[in-house]
Amino acid sequence: MFSKKKDVSGYKLHSLINSQNGMYLMYRFTLHKQQVQIPSSVTVDTDFDFELLQKAFDIEIERNESFRIRFVKEKGEIKQYFIEPYKLKVEHKHFSSVEEQEAFFNADAEKPCYFLKDECFRVYFFTTFGGECGIYSCFSHLVIDALGIVGFYMDLFRVYKALLKGEEIPPALDSYEEYIEKELQKCSNEEKQKKHEEFYKEYFLKNGEPYYAGVHGHEFLDNYRKKKKNPDIRVPMAYNPLHDKCDMIVEHISPEDTKKIFDYCIENQISPESIFVMGLRSHCSAVNYRVDDVSMMSVCSKRMTVKEKNMCGCMAEPLIFRSKIGEDLSFSEAVKELVRIRLSLYRHLDYPYTKARDMSLKLFNFGPIQGANALMYSWIPVPIDDSFPFRFHFKTYNLGRYFTPMYTITIPNPKDKGIDVYYMYRTKLSTEEQIRQMHKNFLKTILDGIDNPEITVKELLDNIGG
Repeated sequence: MFSKKKDVSGYKLHSLINSQNGMYLMYRFTLHKQQVQIPSSVTVDTDFDFELLQKAFDIEIERNESFRIRFVKEKGEIKQYFIEPYKLKVEHKHFSSVEEQEAFFNADAEKPCYFLKDECFRVYFFTTFGGECGIYSCFSHLVIDALGIVGFYMDLFRVYKALLKGEEIPPALDSYEEYIEKELQKCSNEEKQKKHEEFYKEYFLKNGEPYYAGVHGHEFLDNYRKKKKNPDIRVPMAYNPLHDKCDMIVEHISPEDTKKIFDYCIENQISPESIFVMGLRSHCSAVNYRVDDVSMMSVCSKRMTVKEKNMCGCMAEPLIFRSKIGEDLSFSEAVKELVRIRLSLYRHLDYPYTKARDMSLKLFNFGPIQGANALMYSWIPVPIDDSFPFRFHFKTYNLGRYFTPMYTITIPNPKDKGIDVYYMYRTKLSTEEQIRQMHKNFLKTILDGIDNPEITVKELLDNIGG
């Protein structure tokens, strides 16, 4: 599986940072290695000069260090280094039908990126059946995260537009290698790490043993309790790597409803993430005996500064997001509580997910495939204003396998200024009907709460399907 011994004597080797270690953990403990990659495409409403786009891509390799990260295993530890700029001829695919295009990208999305064999990404230019143009990529998650990929597309198109108009090339992206060096130094502070550890211990123990509120309902936990002859079990073994086959359903939030959501967030100075988490956790509560304790993993982009936002690479890291919310709270109060929890976790971003996960397993005596987290959630805020050089549609694809029971992704759709909601779910646990109902519950909770912020959590749960 690993590459042959490489001569890296001329390169500066760096350890993996926390974000990358989280992805590598997933790689190590999954049977199907395509779970550690990000397949996506961007389709634009303009005709590309593909020769010029190739020139722009060559420039992108020089200015985007994600294309120049390579990995080597040294004394049992994964190290990374950055190679010099190079040329890569990108294949141009012509698709004659929707079916042909989707079949090709769906198949590629399920092929692993063997980063230890120097296959850190795959990129294709394409022309669609309707005359649109686009770019497809599949990156190892150790190389880049979803927002980094959006940044890659945007930067490539800015370079292309500059070449097309004969203008000056815009300033390059900031250095990911420098970020790695600073991150490794920052996270080596033992005193601060001890404080992070104390926070997480209190955070995990505050409400006792967590509860697995699965997106698919309570039947799996009920059956597990019967099998183990223990009605008090709260967390089953839902992370079995033998049953990780996934399907994907994509739903859409209309431009009108999206505007309501964004207007509410602007008025209350909160991120859409907290609104979406409210919708997701409400569904999980509704289909699990109205339990008030819901856990999930919420991905944090960790791009807090302007410099970090102007950078590719892998910075994202999952946060173990546990919320215990009573039915007497109003929608606005519940959302404020979710914001409070998120901000408390953000203060401890230097503490690695891998250590937080290990701590939770140890504190509650869970096995390696036990976990209370009902799902993984990501908010990918692609720009829907006029900052992008072209009107476009960003899309992601089904990996075919995944380590959590569900991965939900919300992505603005600049074509109509709505929001696409991706539900990648384990078919062993959930059915299509359950996922469709989940989306209805998710959206109804959000819109009912925005229309009447004083509506109680009890009333919200009364109004959705259990």
